Amino acid sequence: MLNIPITLPNETTRQKIAEKVRESRKAREPSKQLLEIAKTGVEWAILLQRGYANETDEATATTWINEQLEALGVELT
Repeated sequence: MLNIPITLPNETTRQKIAEKVRESRKAREPSKQLLEIAKTGVEWAILLQRGYANETDEATATTWINEQLEALGVELT
């Protein structure tokens, strides 16, 4: 094996890295939920465009999407 010296980060840097990893993991679930909401919205749009759904279904889908976004604390601007 090669004897390549590896410098380990100091405690402050390790703590910063650990915090970034925790933040990333915390953001993962809401990201998955947003993706599912977006996929459902696209599916509804396709159904509407192809005539498999009507305006009532569109209103229901829009309401559902807005409720899901509100539950996640997402505001559309």
